[in-house]
This record gives sequence, structure tokens and C-alpha cells, in this order.
Amino acid sequence: MKHVLIFFTLISFVLFAHIVSSETLKVGVSTGYPPVAFKNKGKIVGIEADLAGNIGDITGMTIKLIEIPWDDLENALNQGDVDVLMSGISITDERKKRVDFSQPYMTIGQMVLIKADNIMSFASKMSMYSAGKRFGVEKNTTGQQFVTAEFSASQIDTFDGVAQGIKALKSDKIDYFVHDAPTIWQYTVLPGTQDKELFGLYEYMTNEPIAWAVKKGNQALLEKLNQTLLAMQNRGLVNKAVNHWIPLKIEVGHKLKKR
Repeated sequence: MKHVLIFFTLISFVLFAHIVSSETLKVGVSTGYPPVAFKNKGKIVGIEADLAGNIGDITGMTIKLIEIPWDDLENALNQGDVDVLMSGISITDERKKRVDFSQPYMTIGQMVLIKADNIMSFASKMSMYSAGKRFGVEKNTTGQQFVTAEFSASQIDTFDGVAQGIKALKSDKIDYFVHDAPTIWQYTVLPGTQDKELFGLYEYMTNEPIAWAVKKGNQALLEKLNQTLLAMQNRGLVNKAVNHWIPLKIEVGHKLKKR
């Protein structure tokens, strides 16, 4: 009887492994968020792409990255076009009403970008709160939520993407562009993408956990993703991906230092 039980246990394990390895995980990604998720030579790359690859390696699932505009991510998820969203999404109370989130894999915050020529005039936090300042944000982001709540009396312009916001900043149509920290680092300090016309104010204005989103009620996939994330963290794969794409950290006094 014992041998029969062992036999059926092995058969069950083999069947489970086959099911997992033949499953395709459709991952929705918005590619306008370097270095978290973006395109390079036609290929989706960045932190999320690396982590998605790790999920495939650990679970045996086939990973299919599907590029989707930021504003359409949740619709694609709820319509079943994708199984999970991996696109640098901040956990917010409002979003938790519409999707279920995995455990966070990284914590970031909003930062402020100004023109390098305006360091003397706009670099202090006090100047941001003075009358007449003009802010730019990407629409439907936590940056927009923060600026709308914090600087409601100021002019606030919304843009479809980061590139449009930076263009407005450079042409003096806005004084500040507010976005997630990785975006600010990408344009001000990272080799290869640094723009010397821009200057980042390296202080977190918010505290935002980043996680993956699944359709509301998809508990089975959520549990699998959380278990896989834990395995990735234990193996150091999350830190490896983050440190590869964001080789910086903020120390006391808001100084940037290579990891």
C-alpha cells in the first residue's frame, strides 16, 4: 500500500509539473516607464521584464509580454486579455477596489524634475509652494494624485507620457515635472540616458509600494505569484534586477550613491 501511495504521489507531481510548464502567463506591460518597463531595439526590457523572466524560470510557465498603453492596462486585465499587470504599478486604496495586488517587490516615491538652468530659483521645496508655480504630471498616475492634492492652487498640466512632460519642462511651459523616482534618475544620473539640461530634486515626496496586479478575485494566480515572489526574494533575484536597472540609492541627506 505504501508503494502504491508513493507511485500515485509521483504521478500527481509529474502531471502538476506538466500543467505548470505548459501554461502561458500573459503579462500586460506599459513600456513608457524606463527603467522599470520600456523598449530597447524593439524588445520589452527593464525591471519588470527581468522579474517576469524569473517567474517563468521558477514556475515553468511560458511568459508572454504584451505591450499595452498605460490607460488601458486595467481594462485589458478585466477583459481577460492578460493575466497579470507588471508595469511599475503603485498600490493605492483606489486601485485596490478594482484589482488585487501581489505583495510589493519595491518601494519608491514621487520626485521632482526641474531644468538645470533653474536650480537657483526652483530647487528648494519652499519655492514649490510659492504662488504662480506650474506643475506637470503624467495623467492617471500617483504623481497626478499627489500634485493635485498638494498643490491644488497651482497650475497643473497633464501629459500622456513622460516625454511630453519633459518637452514642456525644457520649453519653459512648466516649472516642475513630477514623476516616480526611477524616471527622475533615468533622466538625470544614469549613464546613457542622462540629460544635462535636467536636474532632479532627490527627495521622496511620497512613499509608494510597487506590486503586480491580477483580476479581482483571481486568488489562485495571486497566491502563485506571491509564492514565486518570495522564492525570488530568497534567491536574491529581485535585488539583482532592481540593482541592475537602478544602480543608485538615496542616503541620509538625499545624496545619491552607486549601489
